[in-house]
Amino acid sequence: MTAADRGGPVVEVRPEVMFLSELLDELTKGKIRIPRFQRPFVWRRDQMTDLLDSVYNQYPIGSLLVWETDVSIATLPRLGPFSFPTGDDRHAGYLLDGHQRLSTLAGALVARDGSIPGDNDQDSGRWNLAWNMQTSRFQHGRAEDQPGVLFPLTSLLDTLLFFEAVDTARKAIEGSGQVAEARIQELSRVARAFQHYRVPVIRIRQTGLSEAVEIFARLNSKGQSMSADQMVSALMYNQDGDAEQFDLASKIDEILMGLGEKNFGDVDRTAILRAILANLDEDIYRTDWTRLASTRRKDLGAKLHEGVKSATASLGLALDFLHGEGVKISRLLPYSMQLVVLSAFFDKAPRPTKKQYAFLQRWFWVSSFSGWFGGANPSRVNSLVAEFRTIAENGVPGALENFDLEASALPYPANFDMRSARTRALLLVMLSLQPREVDGTVIEDPWFEIAKKGPSAVGHIVGAIPKEISGNPANRMIRPPHVANGYLWRWVQDELSGADDRVLRSHSFNREALRLLEKRKIAEFVQIRQGLLVDAERRFQRKVGVTESSAVVGDSPIDTE
Repeated sequence: MTAADRGGPVVEVRPEVMFLSELLDELTKGKIRIPRFQRPFVWRRDQMTDLLDSVYNQYPIGSLLVWETDVSIATLPRLGPFSFPTGDDRHAGYLLDGHQRLSTLAGALVARDGSIPGDNDQDSGRWNLAWNMQTSRFQHGRAEDQPGVLFPLTSLLDTLLFFEAVDTARKAIEGSGQVAEARIQELSRVARAFQHYRVPVIRIRQTGLSEAVEIFARLNSKGQSMSADQMVSALMYNQDGDAEQFDLASKIDEILMGLGEKNFGDVDRTAILRAILANLDEDIYRTDWTRLASTRRKDLGAKLHEGVKSATASLGLALDFLHGEGVKISRLLPYSMQLVVLSAFFDKAPRPTKKQYAFLQRWFWVSSFSGWFGGANPSRVNSLVAEFRTIAENGVPGALENFDLEASALPYPANFDMRSARTRALLLVMLSLQPREVDGTVIEDPWFEIAKKGPSAVGHIVGAIPKEISGNPANRMIRPPHVANGYLWRWVQDELSGADDRVLRSHSFNREALRLLEKRKIAEFVQIRQGLLVDAERRFQRKVGVTESSAVVGDSPIDTE
Protein backbone atom coordinates (compact mmCIF):
# COMPACT_ATOMS: atom_id res chain seq x y z
CA MET A 1 0.00 0.00 0.00
CA THR A 2 1.42 3.38 -0.99
CA ALA A 3 1.27 6.57 1.03
CA ALA A 4 -1.33 7.86 -1.43
CA ASP A 5 -3.46 4.74 -0.88
CA ARG A 6 -3.28 5.39 2.84
CA GLY A 7 -4.48 8.93 2.26
CA GLY A 8 -1.10 10.54 2.94
CA PRO A 9 1.02 12.73 0.69
CA VAL A 10 2.85 11.18 -2.26
CA VAL A 11 6.58 10.85 -1.59
CA GLU A 12 8.53 13.18 -3.86
CA VAL A 13 11.73 11.62 -5.25
CA ARG A 14 14.36 13.86 -6.89
CA PRO A 15 17.54 12.26 -8.30
CA GLU A 16 20.60 14.36 -9.11
CA VAL A 17 24.32 13.94 -9.67
CA MET A 18 26.75 16.04 -7.66
CA PHE A 19 30.49 16.58 -7.77
CA LEU A 20 32.11 14.99 -4.76
CA SER A 21 33.44 18.40 -3.68
CA GLU A 22 29.88 19.83 -3.75
CA LEU A 23 28.61 16.96 -1.64
CA LEU A 24 31.32 17.44 0.96
CA ASP A 25 30.69 21.19 0.91
CA GLU A 26 27.04 20.56 1.84
CA LEU A 27 28.25 18.30 4.59
CA THR A 28 30.71 20.77 6.10
CA LYS A 29 28.06 23.49 6.07
CA GLY A 30 25.66 21.23 7.95
CA LYS A 31 23.18 20.95 5.07
CA ILE A 32 23.44 17.16 5.21
CA ARG A 33 23.39 15.56 8.63
CA ILE A 34 23.26 12.07 10.07
CA PRO A 35 20.06 11.17 11.96
CA ARG A 36 20.63 9.67 15.37
CA PHE A 37 18.83 6.45 14.46
CA GLN A 38 21.68 5.57 12.09
CA ARG A 39 23.86 2.63 13.04
CA PRO A 40 27.48 3.41 14.02
CA PHE A 41 30.43 3.39 11.63
CA VAL A 42 31.40 -0.27 11.19
CA TRP A 43 33.57 -0.46 8.10
CA ARG A 44 36.94 -2.17 8.22
CA ARG A 45 40.06 -0.32 7.10
CA ASP A 46 40.29 -2.28 3.85
CA GLN A 47 36.72 -1.31 2.96
CA MET A 48 37.69 2.34 3.38
CA THR A 49 40.70 2.12 1.06
CA ASP A 50 38.68 0.10 -1.47
CA LEU A 51 36.14 2.93 -1.65
CA LEU A 52 38.89 5.50 -2.31
CA ASP A 53 40.34 3.25 -4.98
CA SER A 54 36.93 3.06 -6.67
CA VAL A 55 36.71 6.85 -6.77
CA TYR A 56 40.25 7.08 -8.20
CA ASN A 57 39.31 4.61 -10.94
CA GLN A 58 35.99 6.40 -11.56
CA TYR A 59 34.03 3.31 -10.61
CA PRO A 60 30.46 3.84 -9.32
CA ILE A 61 30.09 3.70 -5.54
CA GLY A 62 26.29 3.71 -5.40
CA SER A 63 23.86 6.48 -4.68
CA LEU A 64 23.22 8.33 -1.43
CA LEU A 65 19.69 8.75 -0.12
CA VAL A 66 18.86 12.03 1.60
CA TRP A 67 15.56 12.81 3.32
CA GLU A 68 14.65 16.51 3.13
CA THR A 69 12.15 17.83 5.65
CA ASP A 70 11.41 20.97 7.60
CA VAL A 71 11.08 18.85 10.73
CA SER A 72 14.15 19.04 12.94
CA ILE A 73 15.21 15.64 14.30
CA ALA A 74 18.03 14.54 16.59
CA THR A 75 21.33 14.08 14.71
CA LEU A 76 24.82 12.83 15.40
CA PRO A 77 27.25 15.61 16.34
CA ARG A 78 30.13 14.06 14.37
CA LEU A 79 30.88 12.23 11.18
CA GLY A 80 34.16 10.40 11.70
CA PRO A 81 36.72 13.04 12.70
CA PHE A 82 34.52 15.85 11.38
CA SER A 83 32.26 17.91 13.68
CA PHE A 84 29.06 19.33 12.26
CA PRO A 85 28.55 23.07 12.73
CA THR A 86 26.22 23.93 15.58
CA GLY A 87 23.12 26.03 15.13
CA ASP A 88 19.82 25.85 13.28
CA ASP A 89 19.51 22.61 11.28
CA ARG A 90 15.82 22.84 10.43
CA HIS A 91 16.56 22.94 6.70
CA ALA A 92 19.12 20.15 6.68
CA GLY A 93 18.81 16.95 4.68
CA TYR A 94 19.15 13.72 6.64
CA LEU A 95 21.24 10.89 5.23
CA LEU A 96 19.25 7.63 5.14
CA ASP A 97 21.64 5.52 3.07
CA GLY A 98 25.39 6.03 2.62
CA HIS A 99 26.63 6.65 6.18
CA GLN A 100 29.64 4.34 5.84
CA ARG A 101 30.64 5.72 2.44
CA LEU A 102 30.17 9.38 3.31
CA SER A 103 32.01 8.98 6.62
CA THR A 104 34.96 7.46 4.76
CA LEU A 105 35.03 10.21 2.14
CA ALA A 106 34.66 12.97 4.72
CA GLY A 107 37.26 11.44 7.01
CA ALA A 108 39.74 11.10 4.16
CA LEU A 109 39.14 14.31 2.21
CA VAL A 110 37.82 17.05 4.51
CA ALA A 111 40.62 19.15 5.92
CA ARG A 112 40.88 18.83 9.68
CA ASP A 113 39.47 21.67 11.73
CA GLY A 114 41.52 20.80 14.77
CA SER A 115 38.75 18.61 16.17
CA ILE A 116 39.52 15.08 17.28
CA PRO A 117 37.47 11.90 17.07
CA GLY A 118 34.97 11.28 19.83
CA ASP A 119 35.95 9.51 23.01
CA ASN A 120 34.16 6.36 21.89
CA ASP A 121 36.19 6.01 18.70
CA GLN A 122 38.34 2.96 19.41
CA ASP A 123 40.28 3.30 16.16
CA SER A 124 40.84 7.00 15.59
CA GLY A 125 43.83 6.20 13.35
CA ARG A 126 41.50 4.86 10.65
CA TRP A 127 40.71 8.45 9.64
CA ASN A 128 44.33 9.11 8.66
CA LEU A 129 44.32 8.17 4.99
CA ALA A 130 47.00 8.92 2.43
CA TRP A 131 48.24 8.14 -1.07
CA ASN A 132 51.44 6.10 -1.05
CA MET A 133 53.61 7.65 -3.75
CA GLN A 134 55.91 4.63 -3.90
CA THR A 135 53.27 1.93 -4.29
CA SER A 136 50.56 4.08 -5.95
CA ARG A 137 47.95 2.84 -3.50
CA PHE A 138 45.77 4.28 -0.78
CA GLN A 139 46.70 3.34 2.76
CA HIS A 140 46.28 4.38 6.36
CA GLY A 141 48.97 6.55 7.89
CA ARG A 142 49.89 10.13 8.69
CA ALA A 143 51.51 11.97 5.81
CA GLU A 144 53.54 14.18 8.15
CA ASP A 145 55.31 11.07 9.49
CA GLN A 146 56.57 10.07 6.00
CA PRO A 147 56.33 13.18 3.80
CA GLY A 148 58.43 11.60 1.05
CA VAL A 149 56.14 8.56 0.83
CA LEU A 150 52.62 9.47 1.98
CA PHE A 151 50.59 12.30 0.46
CA PRO A 152 47.67 13.75 2.50
CA LEU A 153 44.27 13.20 0.90
CA THR A 154 42.86 16.20 2.79
CA SER A 155 44.65 18.43 0.27
CA LEU A 156 43.17 16.90 -2.90
CA LEU A 157 40.06 19.08 -3.12
CA ASP A 158 41.63 22.39 -2.08
CA THR A 159 43.92 24.03 -4.65
CA LEU A 160 45.99 26.01 -2.17
CA LEU A 161 46.44 23.06 0.20
CA PHE A 162 47.27 20.80 -2.75
CA PHE A 163 50.13 22.99 -3.99
CA GLU A 164 51.46 23.38 -0.44
CA ALA A 165 51.41 19.60 0.01
CA VAL A 166 53.04 19.03 -3.38
CA ASP A 167 55.83 21.43 -2.45
CA THR A 168 56.38 19.55 0.82
CA ALA A 169 56.39 16.20 -0.99
CA ARG A 170 58.77 17.40 -3.73
CA LYS A 171 61.34 18.41 -1.09
CA ALA A 172 61.00 15.12 0.79
CA ILE A 173 61.03 12.67 -2.12
CA GLU A 174 64.32 10.84 -2.29
CA GLY A 175 65.90 9.96 -5.61
CA SER A 176 66.45 11.77 -8.90
CA GLY A 177 64.51 14.74 -10.08
CA GLN A 178 62.81 12.50 -12.64
CA VAL A 179 61.43 10.29 -9.89
CA ALA A 180 60.04 13.28 -8.05
CA GLU A 181 58.53 14.72 -11.21
CA ALA A 182 56.83 11.42 -12.11
CA ARG A 183 55.29 11.18 -8.65
CA ILE A 184 54.09 14.78 -8.74
CA GLN A 185 52.41 14.11 -12.08
CA GLU A 186 50.71 11.08 -10.61
CA LEU A 187 49.52 13.19 -7.67
CA SER A 188 47.91 15.54 -10.17
CA ARG A 189 46.05 12.58 -11.71
CA VAL A 190 44.84 11.49 -8.28
CA ALA A 191 43.62 15.01 -7.50
CA ARG A 192 41.82 15.33 -10.85
CA ALA A 193 40.11 11.98 -10.31
CA PHE A 194 38.62 13.17 -7.03
CA GLN A 195 37.86 16.67 -8.28
CA HIS A 196 35.95 15.31 -11.29
CA TYR A 197 34.18 12.48 -9.50
CA ARG A 198 30.41 12.77 -9.34
CA VAL A 199 28.04 11.00 -6.94
CA PRO A 200 24.35 10.22 -7.56
CA VAL A 201 22.16 11.59 -4.78
CA ILE A 202 18.48 10.77 -4.40
CA ARG A 203 16.47 13.23 -2.34
CA ILE A 204 13.04 12.34 -0.99
CA ARG A 205 10.45 14.75 0.39
CA GLN A 206 6.88 14.68 1.62
CA THR A 207 7.41 11.85 4.03
CA GLY A 208 7.21 11.68 7.80
CA LEU A 209 9.69 10.44 10.38
CA SER A 210 8.16 6.97 10.65
CA GLU A 211 8.32 6.41 6.90
CA ALA A 212 11.88 7.74 6.74
CA VAL A 213 12.98 5.39 9.51
CA GLU A 214 11.29 2.46 7.81
CA ILE A 215 12.96 3.32 4.50
CA PHE A 216 16.31 3.39 6.31
CA ALA A 217 15.72 0.01 7.98
CA ARG A 218 14.56 -1.69 4.79
CA LEU A 219 17.55 -0.38 2.85
CA ASN A 220 19.99 -1.53 5.47
CA SER A 221 18.34 -4.90 6.02
CA LYS A 222 19.75 -5.81 2.60
CA GLY A 223 23.31 -5.13 3.72
CA GLN A 224 25.62 -7.35 5.72
CA SER A 225 26.58 -5.17 8.60
CA MET A 226 23.27 -4.27 10.21
CA SER A 227 22.40 -6.66 12.99
CA ALA A 228 18.83 -7.40 14.05
CA ASP A 229 19.13 -5.34 17.22
CA GLN A 230 20.45 -2.34 15.25
CA MET A 231 17.44 -2.63 12.95
CA VAL A 232 15.08 -2.79 15.91
CA SER A 233 16.82 0.25 17.40
CA ALA A 234 16.22 2.18 14.20
CA LEU A 235 12.62 1.07 13.85
CA MET A 236 11.82 1.89 17.47
CA TYR A 237 13.25 5.37 17.03
CA ASN A 238 10.82 8.11 18.01
CA GLN A 239 11.39 11.79 18.52
CA ASP A 240 8.92 12.04 21.36
CA GLY A 241 9.08 10.81 24.90
CA ASP A 242 11.37 8.24 26.47
CA ALA A 243 11.74 6.20 23.29
CA GLU A 244 14.13 8.83 21.94
CA GLN A 245 16.53 7.98 24.76
CA PHE A 246 16.24 4.23 24.32
CA ASP A 247 18.75 2.65 21.98
CA LEU A 248 18.49 -1.14 21.99
CA ALA A 249 21.82 -1.61 20.22
CA SER A 250 23.60 0.42 22.91
CA LYS A 251 21.84 -1.53 25.65
CA ILE A 252 23.01 -4.79 24.08
CA ASP A 253 26.54 -3.35 23.97
CA GLU A 254 26.24 -2.75 27.72
CA ILE A 255 24.97 -6.29 28.34
CA LEU A 256 27.88 -7.73 26.34
CA MET A 257 30.35 -5.67 28.36
CA GLY A 258 28.87 -7.20 31.50
CA LEU A 259 29.07 -10.71 30.04
CA GLY A 260 32.67 -9.97 29.07
CA GLU A 261 33.55 -9.90 32.77
CA LYS A 262 32.56 -13.58 32.79
CA ASN A 263 34.38 -14.40 29.53
CA PHE A 264 31.24 -14.36 27.41
CA GLY A 265 31.65 -10.92 25.85
CA ASP A 266 31.76 -12.27 22.29
CA VAL A 267 28.38 -13.98 22.39
CA ASP A 268 26.45 -13.26 19.21
CA ARG A 269 24.36 -10.10 19.57
CA THR A 270 21.37 -11.89 18.12
CA ALA A 271 21.44 -14.33 21.04
CA ILE A 272 21.21 -11.38 23.43
CA LEU A 273 18.28 -9.94 21.48
CA ARG A 274 16.58 -13.34 21.66
CA ALA A 275 17.17 -13.51 25.41
CA ILE A 276 15.45 -10.13 25.77
CA LEU A 277 12.52 -11.23 23.60
CA ALA A 278 12.25 -14.53 25.50
CA ASN A 279 11.89 -12.67 28.78
CA LEU A 280 9.08 -10.67 27.17
CA ASP A 281 7.36 -13.87 25.99
CA GLU A 282 7.83 -12.71 22.39
CA ASP A 283 8.80 -14.83 19.37
CA ILE A 284 12.60 -15.12 19.66
CA TYR A 285 12.97 -15.78 15.93
CA ARG A 286 10.95 -12.77 14.83
CA THR A 287 12.13 -11.22 11.57
CA ASP A 288 9.25 -8.98 10.51
CA TRP A 289 10.61 -6.01 12.40
CA THR A 290 9.23 -3.32 10.10
CA ARG A 291 5.66 -4.63 10.45
CA LEU A 292 6.08 -5.09 14.17
CA ALA A 293 7.38 -1.55 14.65
CA SER A 294 4.62 0.01 12.57
CA THR A 295 1.89 -1.71 14.59
CA ARG A 296 3.37 -1.92 18.07
CA ARG A 297 6.06 0.74 18.28
CA LYS A 298 4.78 2.33 21.49
CA ASP A 299 3.85 -0.93 23.19
CA LEU A 300 7.04 -2.78 22.31
CA GLY A 301 9.26 0.20 23.11
CA ALA A 302 8.06 0.22 26.71
CA LYS A 303 8.41 -3.55 27.00
CA LEU A 304 11.96 -3.53 25.65
CA HIS A 305 13.00 -1.32 28.56
CA GLU A 306 11.87 -4.04 30.93
CA GLY A 307 13.24 -6.82 28.74
CA VAL A 308 16.75 -5.37 28.77
CA LYS A 309 16.66 -4.97 32.54
CA SER A 310 15.47 -8.50 33.20
CA ALA A 311 17.79 -10.08 30.61
CA THR A 312 20.80 -8.34 32.15
CA ALA A 313 20.04 -10.14 35.40
CA SER A 314 18.93 -13.50 34.01
CA LEU A 315 21.88 -13.78 31.60
CA GLY A 316 24.22 -13.24 34.54
CA LEU A 317 22.55 -16.09 36.43
CA ALA A 318 22.71 -18.29 33.33
CA LEU A 319 26.46 -17.71 33.10
CA ASP A 320 26.87 -18.60 36.77
CA PHE A 321 25.14 -21.89 35.99
CA LEU A 322 27.35 -22.54 32.94
CA HIS A 323 30.51 -21.78 34.91
CA GLY A 324 29.38 -24.37 37.43
CA GLU A 325 29.15 -26.92 34.61
CA GLY A 326 32.69 -26.14 33.44
CA VAL A 327 31.72 -23.85 30.55
CA LYS A 328 34.06 -21.03 31.48
CA ILE A 329 34.21 -19.21 28.12
CA SER A 330 31.78 -18.61 25.29
CA ARG A 331 33.90 -20.62 22.82
CA LEU A 332 33.16 -23.75 24.83
CA LEU A 333 29.37 -23.26 24.86
CA PRO A 334 27.92 -25.89 22.49
CA TYR A 335 24.95 -23.72 21.41
CA SER A 336 24.29 -20.05 22.06
CA MET A 337 20.58 -20.92 22.17
CA GLN A 338 21.28 -22.83 25.39
CA LEU A 339 22.16 -19.48 26.94
CA VAL A 340 18.85 -18.02 25.70
CA VAL A 341 16.82 -20.89 27.17
CA LEU A 342 18.67 -20.74 30.48
CA SER A 343 18.20 -16.98 30.65
CA ALA A 344 14.46 -17.39 30.07
CA PHE A 345 14.34 -19.90 32.93
CA PHE A 346 16.35 -17.85 35.42
CA ASP A 347 14.20 -14.81 34.64
CA LYS A 348 11.28 -16.66 36.16
CA ALA A 349 13.25 -18.59 38.80
CA PRO A 350 16.37 -16.69 39.90
CA ARG A 351 16.78 -19.10 42.82
CA PRO A 352 15.77 -22.53 41.52
CA THR A 353 15.10 -25.47 43.79
CA LYS A 354 17.58 -28.38 43.93
CA LYS A 355 15.22 -30.41 41.76
CA GLN A 356 14.98 -27.62 39.19
CA TYR A 357 18.77 -27.19 39.21
CA ALA A 358 19.33 -30.90 38.67
CA PHE A 359 16.83 -30.78 35.82
CA LEU A 360 18.73 -27.89 34.18
CA GLN A 361 22.01 -29.77 34.47
CA ARG A 362 20.62 -32.86 32.82
CA TRP A 363 18.87 -30.88 30.06
CA PHE A 364 22.06 -28.90 29.35
CA TRP A 365 24.21 -32.00 28.88
CA VAL A 366 21.61 -33.96 26.93
CA SER A 367 21.17 -31.03 24.52
CA SER A 368 24.96 -30.67 24.24
CA PHE A 369 25.69 -34.32 23.46
CA SER A 370 22.59 -35.07 21.37
CA GLY A 371 22.92 -32.09 19.02
CA TRP A 372 19.27 -31.16 19.61
CA PHE A 373 19.62 -27.49 18.71
CA GLY A 374 21.33 -28.37 15.44
CA GLY A 375 18.12 -29.95 14.15
CA ALA A 376 15.36 -28.11 16.00
CA ASN A 377 13.17 -25.72 14.01
CA PRO A 378 12.36 -22.20 15.33
CA SER A 379 8.81 -23.19 16.29
CA ARG A 380 10.11 -26.03 18.47
CA VAL A 381 12.71 -23.82 20.15
CA ASN A 382 10.09 -21.15 20.84
CA SER A 383 7.89 -23.79 22.42
CA LEU A 384 10.79 -25.07 24.53
CA VAL A 385 11.49 -21.55 25.81
CA ALA A 386 7.83 -21.19 26.81
CA GLU A 387 7.89 -24.60 28.49
CA PHE A 388 11.00 -23.68 30.49
CA ARG A 389 9.31 -20.54 31.75
CA THR A 390 6.38 -22.64 32.89
CA ILE A 391 8.70 -25.10 34.62
CA ALA A 392 10.44 -22.23 36.37
CA GLU A 393 7.13 -21.17 37.91
CA ASN A 394 5.43 -24.52 38.46
CA GLY A 395 8.17 -27.06 39.08
CA VAL A 396 9.71 -29.89 37.09
CA PRO A 397 7.26 -32.20 35.25
CA GLY A 398 7.83 -35.90 34.65
CA ALA A 399 8.70 -35.30 31.02
CA LEU A 400 9.09 -32.39 28.61
CA GLU A 401 6.72 -31.92 25.68
CA ASN A 402 9.29 -30.27 23.45
CA PHE A 403 12.51 -32.04 24.37
CA ASP A 404 13.42 -35.68 24.87
CA LEU A 405 15.59 -36.04 27.96
CA GLU A 406 16.17 -39.69 27.03
CA ALA A 407 17.67 -38.78 23.64
CA SER A 408 20.93 -40.60 22.94
CA ALA A 409 24.24 -38.81 22.67
CA LEU A 410 25.78 -38.52 19.24
CA PRO A 411 28.78 -40.88 19.03
CA TYR A 412 32.36 -39.85 19.67
CA PRO A 413 33.19 -37.40 16.84
CA ALA A 414 35.33 -38.76 14.04
CA ASN A 415 36.84 -35.33 13.50
CA PHE A 416 37.92 -32.53 15.80
CA ASP A 417 36.11 -29.41 14.59
CA MET A 418 35.15 -26.76 17.12
CA ARG A 419 32.35 -25.54 14.84
CA SER A 420 30.58 -28.71 15.92
CA ALA A 421 28.71 -28.65 19.23
CA ARG A 422 29.57 -32.33 19.66
CA THR A 423 33.28 -31.54 19.53
CA ARG A 424 32.80 -28.82 22.12
CA ALA A 425 31.05 -31.32 24.36
CA LEU A 426 34.04 -33.66 24.04
CA LEU A 427 36.38 -30.78 24.83
CA LEU A 428 34.37 -30.01 27.97
CA VAL A 429 34.86 -33.64 29.02
CA MET A 430 38.62 -33.36 28.39
CA LEU A 431 38.72 -30.22 30.54
CA SER A 432 36.66 -31.92 33.27
CA LEU A 433 39.57 -34.35 33.72
CA GLN A 434 41.60 -31.39 35.00
CA PRO A 435 44.72 -31.80 32.82
CA ARG A 436 47.88 -31.67 34.91
CA GLU A 437 51.49 -30.63 34.57
CA VAL A 438 54.03 -33.46 34.81
CA ASP A 439 54.69 -32.57 38.47
CA GLY A 440 51.03 -33.27 39.27
CA THR A 441 49.77 -29.71 39.61
CA VAL A 442 46.56 -28.93 37.77
CA ILE A 443 47.05 -26.68 34.73
CA GLU A 444 45.60 -23.35 35.75
CA ASP A 445 42.62 -22.10 33.75
CA PRO A 446 43.39 -23.98 30.51
CA TRP A 447 40.25 -22.54 28.91
CA PHE A 448 41.92 -19.12 28.69
CA GLU A 449 44.34 -20.50 26.10
CA ILE A 450 41.36 -21.86 24.16
CA ALA A 451 39.69 -18.44 24.38
CA LYS A 452 42.83 -16.79 22.97
CA LYS A 453 44.01 -19.35 20.44
CA GLY A 454 40.93 -21.39 19.61
CA PRO A 455 41.48 -24.89 18.22
CA SER A 456 45.29 -24.50 18.20
CA ALA A 457 45.22 -24.50 22.02
CA VAL A 458 44.22 -28.15 21.69
CA GLY A 459 47.37 -29.23 19.92
CA HIS A 460 48.10 -32.07 17.51
CA ILE A 461 50.23 -34.79 19.03
CA VAL A 462 51.81 -36.11 15.83
CA GLY A 463 51.86 -34.84 12.25
CA ALA A 464 52.66 -37.92 10.19
CA ILE A 465 49.34 -39.73 10.48
CA PRO A 466 47.24 -41.79 8.04
CA LYS A 467 44.79 -39.56 6.20
CA GLU A 468 41.69 -41.53 7.26
CA ILE A 469 42.35 -40.79 10.95
CA SER A 470 44.06 -37.42 10.59
CA GLY A 471 41.12 -35.53 12.13
CA ASN A 472 40.55 -37.92 15.02
CA PRO A 473 40.33 -36.06 18.35
CA ALA A 474 42.60 -38.78 19.78
CA ASN A 475 45.46 -36.93 18.11
CA ARG A 476 44.61 -33.80 20.09
CA MET A 477 45.35 -32.82 23.69
CA ILE A 478 45.20 -29.73 25.89
CA ARG A 479 48.48 -27.93 25.36
CA PRO A 480 50.14 -26.85 28.65
CA PRO A 481 50.77 -23.07 28.53
CA HIS A 482 54.56 -23.36 28.65
CA VAL A 483 54.80 -25.86 25.77
CA ALA A 484 55.74 -24.20 22.49
CA ASN A 485 53.54 -24.37 19.41
CA GLY A 486 54.02 -27.36 17.17
CA TYR A 487 53.39 -31.06 17.53
CA LEU A 488 53.25 -32.34 21.11
CA TRP A 489 54.78 -35.79 20.66
CA ARG A 490 58.23 -34.69 21.87
CA TRP A 491 56.80 -33.16 25.07
CA VAL A 492 54.77 -36.34 25.59
CA GLN A 493 57.81 -38.57 25.15
CA ASP A 494 60.35 -36.42 27.00
CA GLU A 495 58.23 -35.21 29.93
CA LEU A 496 54.74 -36.68 30.15
CA SER A 497 56.05 -40.23 29.91
CA GLY A 498 57.91 -39.69 33.20
CA ALA A 499 54.80 -38.57 35.08
CA ASP A 500 52.66 -40.77 37.35
CA ASP A 501 49.45 -42.47 36.25
CA ARG A 502 47.24 -39.74 37.72
CA VAL A 503 48.85 -37.20 35.40
CA LEU A 504 48.49 -39.56 32.45
CA ARG A 505 44.78 -40.11 33.15
CA SER A 506 44.20 -36.35 33.27
CA HIS A 507 45.27 -36.27 29.60
CA SER A 508 43.50 -39.54 28.66
CA PHE A 509 46.84 -41.35 28.28
CA ASN A 510 48.10 -44.68 29.59
CA ARG A 511 51.40 -46.60 29.40
CA GLU A 512 50.26 -48.57 26.36
CA ALA A 513 49.51 -45.39 24.42
CA LEU A 514 52.94 -44.02 25.35
CA ARG A 515 54.64 -47.24 24.22
CA LEU A 516 52.88 -47.19 20.82
CA LEU A 517 53.70 -43.52 20.33
CA GLU A 518 57.37 -44.14 21.13
CA LYS A 519 57.49 -46.95 18.54
CA ARG A 520 55.75 -44.63 16.03
CA LYS A 521 52.84 -47.06 15.65
CA ILE A 522 50.56 -44.11 15.06
CA ALA A 523 47.37 -45.87 13.94
CA GLU A 524 47.50 -48.16 16.97
CA PHE A 525 48.28 -45.20 19.25
CA VAL A 526 45.23 -43.29 17.95
CA GLN A 527 43.04 -46.36 18.44
CA ILE A 528 44.15 -46.82 22.05
CA ARG A 529 43.75 -43.16 22.95
CA GLN A 530 40.36 -42.98 21.22
CA GLY A 531 39.24 -45.80 23.49
CA LEU A 532 40.43 -43.83 26.54
CA LEU A 533 38.53 -40.74 25.43
CA VAL A 534 35.37 -42.73 24.68
CA ASP A 535 35.57 -44.28 28.15
CA ALA A 536 36.02 -40.83 29.72
CA GLU A 537 33.02 -39.52 27.80
CA ARG A 538 30.78 -42.40 28.82
CA ARG A 539 31.69 -42.10 32.48
CA PHE A 540 30.86 -38.40 32.24
CA GLN A 541 27.56 -39.06 30.41
CA ARG A 542 26.45 -41.58 33.02
CA LYS A 543 27.24 -39.06 35.75
CA VAL A 544 25.10 -36.28 34.18
CA GLY A 545 22.23 -38.51 33.00
CA VAL A 546 22.91 -38.66 29.27
CA THR A 547 21.97 -41.81 27.35
CA GLU A 548 25.07 -43.28 25.68
CA SER A 549 25.22 -43.71 21.93
CA SER A 550 24.91 -47.24 20.54
CA ALA A 551 27.66 -46.39 18.05
CA VAL A 552 31.24 -45.71 19.08
CA VAL A 553 32.38 -43.24 16.41
CA GLY A 554 30.38 -41.07 14.00
CA ASP A 555 30.41 -37.87 11.99
CA SER A 556 30.08 -34.67 13.98
CA PRO A 557 27.75 -32.13 12.31
CA ILE A 558 28.93 -28.54 11.92
CA ASP A 559 25.93 -27.12 13.67
CA THR A 560 26.77 -24.06 15.74
CA GLU A 561 24.63 -21.06 14.92
